[in-house]
Amino acid sequence: MAIIVDKYKLAYLPVPKIACTSLKEVFYRIENDHDFVPAVRNSGMFHIHHFYPTPPFRTVPRWRMKEHYRFCVVRDPIKRLLSCYSNRVRHHRELAARHLSAEAVAAGAIADPDLETFVERLEVYRKHSGQILHHSDPQVVFLGPDVGYFSRVFQMNELDQLTAELRERTGLALELPHSQSGGPKLSPGDLSVAARDKLLRFYRADYDAYSFS
Repeated sequence: MAIIVDKYKLAYLPVPKIACTSLKEVFYRIENDHDFVPAVRNSGMFHIHHFYPTPPFRTVPRWRMKEHYRFCVVRDPIKRLLSCYSNRVRHHRELAARHLSAEAVAAGAIADPDLETFVERLEVYRKHSGQILHHSDPQVVFLGPDVGYFSRVFQMNELDQLTAELRERTGLALELPHSQSGGPKLSPGDLSVAARDKLLRFYRADYDAYSFS
């Protein structure tokens, strides 16, 4: 569900690869007055994303947030997809050979793809990797298509303003950590024209619903 803090009338709708981990850690501190520490549960690691999942907008309990300051953070879709590739494919190696099923390989998935191959075969990787699917889904999946639903929509380059807003509304000395930063730095210029055109089509709903700086 969305992160809802009734005490301060705050509601945050997270989106993967848009400061999501960092903001969840901030909200954990707001609610619990100490930092989140990953722990082992049932022989597996219990991370901040287990504590605060990132649900699709259609499952969000909007009735609980009618009187809340509702906000989200958006990011240019192509830059967000590049972040997905850099962090999930290059850094975490979600598409290493050991993670690809025989069915995925038969469908055309190549292990540890370069950027151009990743974009060219994005549908294949999305079908056969839950992590890639989750981190590359359009932002409207998590936020809905109505920008007017939110009290404020922050841009990725407005995180300092967002942190200041949260400090003012909670009275807490909050700092935004820089989490999930592993992977090479990429820019849209690293894509071919064909790859950029494909991503513009793929994320058309995002571009139609939201503005990006």
